[in-house]
Amino acid sequence: MKSCLKKRHLFTGLFCILFLNVYAAPRELLVNPEKPESWLGKVEPAPQYERGKGPCFVLYGGYPTVFRYKTLIPVDAAKTYTYKVTMRTLDPALPASGYLGFYLYDKNKRSIRYCEVLPLANSKSQVVSARKGDKFLMIKKFDNFERFKTFVVAFHAKDDFSDIPNSDVSPAISKVLDNGDGTLRIELKKPLTKDYPAGTVTRFHSPYTVPMYYLASGWMPVEGKECVAKMQGVSDKPGIPSVKFWKGTKYVQPMIWFGNWNRIPKKGAKLLVDGISFTVSE
Repeated sequence: MKSCLKKRHLFTGLFCILFLNVYAAPRELLVNPEKPESWLGKVEPAPQYERGKGPCFVLYGGYPTVFRYKTLIPVDAAKTYTYKVTMRTLDPALPASGYLGFYLYDKNKRSIRYCEVLPLANSKSQVVSARKGDKFLMIKKFDNFERFKTFVVAFHAKDDFSDIPNSDVSPAISKVLDNGDGTLRIELKKPLTKDYPAGTVTRFHSPYTVPMYYLASGWMPVEGKECVAKMQGVSDKPGIPSVKFWKGTKYVQPMIWFGNWNRIPKKGAKLLVDGISFTVSE
């Protein structure tokens, strides 16, 4: 009888441990989010507009007005992260839009930009000539090069994309010209900052230098909209997924932008932000 009871208690204990591990409540990662000094950028508390969803902040001004958490938070590729924010327009006559996202950083706490993780298919080539101070470079011609007239060139590209995030990118391209001798002349908006030896492998990338800004967007209603971004760890592939942090991410800063590039609020519009939470679960 005692043996049965011991086995039953052991089974119950093991079940409880497993249950707690699987169903443990998400852990909040933001420390003192109600304090203005916890945030960078436009930090203006608006206690007069609080609705019982924690501290309220108001964003307004030019696009984009940035509001981001001050501390870099380490992230684990095996865990799930949930970022929640409620955004609302103060005045229905002056609608406000907003973006929800993250600033991402690599293991050295270097910022990861959109252009560093988004390669363009079938754009591999090699340097013929690329010299510091020149506003152009020469590369070997490849098929359908006409598609890449407004992008950037990433150097030291790898077939397996192990170079991504690749911060060794050229200034933005202004023009791509066919030299007629098997090479292309890539004209740049700014000079190259260093030399690249002939034969250096290149790849074309997106030209944008923004962070991960697009996880929620749009005009925000007066009654408020809860915006939720659920991130299932870190991607092991290039690109800009919406359910994983970009390849190479080790740290993040939750952020909000006032305004959308295609929905720019009118002067006087104000965006209210509350219900801020960033949690991790197994």
